[in-house]
Amino acid sequence: MSSVAWHVQFEGAYRADGKGASIWDTFTNNHTVFPGGRTVHKNDTGNVAVDFYHDYKQILLLAKQLSAKQWRVSVSWARIYPQGDGVVNQKGLDYYKEMVDFMVAIGIEPVLTCYHWDLPQALQDRFGGWNSEDIVPIFANYTATLFEALGESVKYWTTINEPKTFCWEGYGSGIHAPGIKEPEQVANCIVNVLKAHAAAVKVFRKVVPGGMIAMNLNAESSLPFDDSSEMDKAAAQRKTDFELGVFADPIYFGQFPDSVRARIPYLPEISPELAKDLKGSFDYFALNHYTSSYARFKHNATCVLGITDYEVGHSNKDGFVIGEEGDSEWLYSVPFGFRMILNYVNDRYRLDWISVTENGFQVKGEDDMALDQVLNDKPRIKYLEDYIKNAVEAVVIDKVPVSSYFVWSLLDNFEWQDGYSKHFGVVHVDRATLKQTLKASARVLANLFQDAGNN
Repeated sequence: MSSVAWHVQFEGAYRADGKGASIWDTFTNNHTVFPGGRTVHKNDTGNVAVDFYHDYKQILLLAKQLSAKQWRVSVSWARIYPQGDGVVNQKGLDYYKEMVDFMVAIGIEPVLTCYHWDLPQALQDRFGGWNSEDIVPIFANYTATLFEALGESVKYWTTINEPKTFCWEGYGSGIHAPGIKEPEQVANCIVNVLKAHAAAVKVFRKVVPGGMIAMNLNAESSLPFDDSSEMDKAAAQRKTDFELGVFADPIYFGQFPDSVRARIPYLPEISPELAKDLKGSFDYFALNHYTSSYARFKHNATCVLGITDYEVGHSNKDGFVIGEEGDSEWLYSVPFGFRMILNYVNDRYRLDWISVTENGFQVKGEDDMALDQVLNDKPRIKYLEDYIKNAVEAVVIDKVPVSSYFVWSLLDNFEWQDGYSKHFGVVHVDRATLKQTLKASARVLANLFQDAGNN
């Protein structure tokens, strides 16, 4: 278990070599105001980020130095198809070919994600992006281009990263691009993601024989606010149904969870044809996990999708705080929750293989610290050591088939609505110069990864 991850939060070069505009380019450069009146922190953009586009060789060599065996890379759709479809931007496609070839040459295995939230703006303008079924054949065409160009060099793929986040926050709360706040659009986004995934996998099976594909799903462990309350236990399960089950259940069982269908009347049905196409479309389970939370029953409580009958918090009925706070209101260190969610997905979906494709922590207040404090990131070290220990226990004791683990992230980078104010990196990046400096956690990870490689 020894890998690191990056994606378009790193890439920068937002209009270089023919790249088109994405919804995040528009959202940040136009300083879009969220519902509630705030914008991206300090009007930050991903225009430069850590400039991976121009500096990828040095950054990949740094990952190699830190004993990474795999590198998770996401493609910017608008760099391949500036208008979403139509004519391929050959310079963009060549860039990813060269980068993948370099990874292979230095002994790092590429793991490629086709979509990580940066929809070409042209598709949002034409038909509403993920709200419309029109996106399905266009996504299939886009992914076919990637499979054909990179399939000989890349064995492990995912179609779409964290659809729960971009459906909920992009089309429900409006705090992510494209900044829409309509529950029905969240529901449509969910179904169109499933259709797009199924369509892409059909192409994948023909173009990349022997390849492995999944979709990155993010999930917390959900604990009952009162563990003696059957209503709270049901609320905790319902939270998991709403956030994970709406994507995983259709893949494995052919339908949405009953608890979601009972509360969201405008959630489209999974047709028999779609259920058939989704069956077997995960060759492994790609899990992103950061934290855990409590859920309690509350009649008519809502989320951006609609009525849920649960509310979420980080303290239980006894006032016990679930773990050490990170630097975001949603992030707490709950190591035992990692083992719990690994067991949950394995028990529910009867898996052959789980890849943990994101896991990481922000040190509280890091943005305001002096550099020497930033580099001595003991809370991040403790988080990573404790989470990895729980993953190992899940494998050794519980027999959960975890085969790979990716830390989010190698470098401090653009963190969506938080701009550059939140830091997941094990390497500090000076925003003025882009100079990279290893934090203590980077050295700890290098040792852990080296040990894993020797066993």
